[in-house]
Amino acid sequence: MAGRVVSQFGADGTTGQTWSTPPGARVVSPCSGQVAFADTFRSYGLLLIMDCGDGYHVVLSGLDRLDAGVGQKVSAGEAVGQMGRPSSGRPSLYVELRRRGRAVDPRPWLAGNGRTG
Repeated sequence: MAGRVVSQFGADGTTGQTWSTPPGARVVSPCSGQVAFADTFRSYGLLLIMDCGDGYHVVLSGLDRLDAGVGQKVSAGEAVGQMGRPSSGRPSLYVELRRRGRAVDPRPWLAGNGRTG
């Protein structure tokens, strides 16, 4: 996915990263794994949770469209959704990495295993 990080894990107590993306940007899976959840969730809007194995899950929210469904196996770098085209500003994608249910800093994991486009 094209974009830049505008908020890092741990900044002001946040448990993930926020990415500013170009309008309509394609969102790709940061890991090979299986889609565990793909639907609207509370105030998060469209939410996708990837089971990446070894107790790791990636949560993606802020998408305008989901291109993957529950149970689908995807490869790292495969398209799983698309960002919207807001009338002003740039869309934001929230990325959270969880290990055994606990939020962890995604930077080392993404640098070694993930794919950010």
